Amino acid sequence: MYIQSMHPNTTTGNSYLHIVACKLEELTIKVLDLQGMIAKKITLPVQAGNQQLKINLNDLTGGNYVLNAFNGDVFVKSIPFIKL
Repeated sequence: MYIQSMHPNTTTGNSYLHIVACKLEELTIKVLDLQGMIAKKITLPVQAGNQQLKINLNDLTGGNYVLNAFNGDVFVKSIPFIKL
């Protein structure tokens, strides 16, 4: 699994992850605040191929965060973003 990007990186609610996967896999997203505390955790199935996954960030308060993505227990990517 490969995460190409997250758009928008400055969001008021929803962002989209652009993902390429070779097979059916499970993506776990942990959103951390600047103190390193988990603000949100999401687990999603990812189908094989190119796709765009909608990530609902409406329930986060405004601030700076880091999205950490895992394929099972394997770290995939870290993406900083701002929630307005």
